[in-house]
Order: sequence, then structure tokens, then C-alpha cells
Amino acid sequence: MNRRNSWSIVLACAVLAATLTTSSLAEAAKFRILIGNDDGVGAEGIAALVEELTTDSSLDVVVYAPATNQSGSGPLKVDPATTADGYPAFSVAGYPADGILFGILQGLSQKPDLVITGINEGQNIGDLVSISGTVGAALAAVRLGIPAFAVSQGLGPDISYEASAKYTHKLVNTYRSSATFRSRLKGGPGRAKILNINFPTCATGSLRGVRAVVLGRSQTVVGYEQGTSSDIWNPVIERTGLGSTNCVSTLRNPVTDLEAMNNGFASVTPLNSDLTNDALIQPIVRFVQE
Repeated sequence: MNRRNSWSIVLACAVLAATLTTSSLAEAAKFRILIGNDDGVGAEGIAALVEELTTDSSLDVVVYAPATNQSGSGPLKVDPATTADGYPAFSVAGYPADGILFGILQGLSQKPDLVITGINEGQNIGDLVSISGTVGAALAAVRLGIPAFAVSQGLGPDISYEASAKYTHKLVNTYRSSATFRSRLKGGPGRAKILNINFPTCATGSLRGVRAVVLGRSQTVVGYEQGTSSDIWNPVIERTGLGSTNCVSTLRNPVTDLEAMNNGFASVTPLNSDLTNDALIQPIVRFVQE
């Protein structure tokens, strides 16, 4: 073999190695998103979310979602499945959180960079957050140190998931590009954060924007009224609606997620993984420890 041929072979091998390395690095650099939901693997909301996110070739999207007929806790039955639009997925017969836990702890070779649950059919705001399977599945992720978005679409006569799916995709890109944003949502095991995202379904008017707000309460006891006898007292309750399809409003700055969803705004509320006030632990040590 002459020297020219030898150098040609070396060069070809180098080019092939560089190509394989570049391909491997590109694959490794993909941003991994684990998706689950509350409505089941065949639901329209999760299909809309997956369809939107998979338009971005830099994202690696994996779906572990509940089977339509949830069987509860215990041994899990995990089967290959597809979303309503045919995207490959895994169906997990269990609670919404089971799909996320199985995906993180068993299904994926590497932990995801972000977990997204939804898009749920029906809002999860105010008092509903504590009983929400969508938020519960996100909690399973943040307790393992992985930030999560819990996304829901308000009930209405003609539900469309397009706006909430596109906003979620945009927020994923913001999360990827901003180290400050990522640092706000990360916190290690048990201390990562959830963004609870809710979009109204507008029968009248149109979406008025997206606002960062606190959780509201649909019922608040504001006092007591004496009943039929001197020892009977009835609570006086103020009630706030859990969302509206009327998006025509003059309210400018909603304070709570209930106010937002009742006045045509989408709401984003950060949630902790538990009820602990981390910042207060050390300041109270000298007062409470023995």
C-alpha cells in the first residue's frame, strides 16, 4: 500500500470517527422531557402537548402515562402504547404519579431534565390543587429533585389545547436558555419546584395574557351568624368560582389563580414539594431544639 492510500484511509477513519462522535454528542445534548398525565395515555391533551414538543428536534420526549382504566397502587403493568396521535408511549396501569416514578426510576437510562404532566382536561386551581392527579404526578418528580410543569386546560364547550401546548413549549425553551430560571426551580431531592399552569377555555372574549399568581381559595369563612338557638352558629362563607369561560373582563392585575381564570388570564403558580418553610429551619433551631 502506498503512502497516499494509507493517508486516505487514515483520513476516512478520522472523518467517520468525527461524524460518529458529533452524532453521539448531539444525541447526548438533547434536552430530555418525561411526560405523564392524569387523563390517560390516549387523552387529547397529552397528544396535543407531545405533538407540539416533538416539532423541536432538540428535545427528547418520552411518555409514561396512566392506562385509561387505572388500577391503583401495587405491582404495575407497563405496556407499549401510543398517544391519540400515534406517538410511541408506555401505558402504566396505576396512579398518575406511578407513571412518572416508573419513568424516572426504571424506564429511562438517564434522569430527565424536566417533567411535564398534562395537558389535563379541566383546570387545577385553588382548592383543586390538593386533589389533582396532574399536580400529584408532578410532585413525584420534584421530590426526586427534578423540576416539573403541571399543565391544565379549563373546562368549556369547545376545548382547544393549542395555546397551552405552545406556551408550554415556549416555557421549556426559556427554562433551557436561562440559568437563572433553572436555578429558581431546582433545589435537589425534595426541594425542586412545580409550576402549576392553567389556561382558560374562552367561550366569549379571548385569552388576556399569562400571569404569575398565588393559589386562591374557593371558599373562605369570614364570620359566623347565630342560628335558631343561642348555642348554634352558622359559618358565613365567601365563595369564588373555580374558573370561567367568559374571558371578557376589565380586571387588570389578578392576584390569585382563581381571579386569573375567572377573568380571562392563564395562571402560573410555583408550588413547593411539601409544606416545609426551608428558610425558617435554622432561625428557629435555638428556640425549639433540646
